[in-house]
Amino acid sequence: MPETVDAAPAALARLVEFVNTRRADGDAIGTPEQLTNWLRTHELLPEGSADTAARQRTIRVREGLRALLATNNAEPVTSPRPDGLNPAARTELAALTVALPLTLDVTSTPPRLVPHTNDGVDHALATLLADVATAVAAGTWSRLKTCREPSCRWAFYDHSRNRGRTWCSMDVCGNRVKVRASHRRNAAR
Repeated sequence: MPETVDAAPAALARLVEFVNTRRADGDAIGTPEQLTNWLRTHELLPEGSADTAARQRTIRVREGLRALLATNNAEPVTSPRPDGLNPAARTELAALTVALPLTLDVTSTPPRLVPHTNDGVDHALATLLADVATAVAAGTWSRLKTCREPSCRWAFYDHSRNRGRTWCSMDVCGNRVKVRASHRRNAAR
């Protein structure tokens, strides 16, 4: 099992947990009811509930964020785009950003983006996207990454001094990569 969210600021820890709702053993937000429970547990949905359409929007945001986090881990370019992002994931996230408007609150110090909607799940998603903007402005966004191990893709907060961590867990995923490389080297002999 991947390591915990070591020392991530609260909003970033919430983003990591959100991206990690999709796991090898299932999807923690696989139904509208599960999504409602997850959002309430994370204090993103004080009232109302999710429906199937809201869940589908949530999945698109989650997978768009996963694609963005992969670029923070200097992933090899696997798409024709120079930034290496899956064009569908980036398009979905950009479309949702427009559909989930954010407002600049200049009364706070420092100014920050806040959801411009109070509409249940859309408010929760806009809050998560505002957390992304805050992390970018604070310079902490690049610490959020996805594990390079293809069978994992777990999101994590890179707390290393040089921001060089590439796997969610050196003991599990890092070891798998190193063992495979060793087997390839030995097979080539």
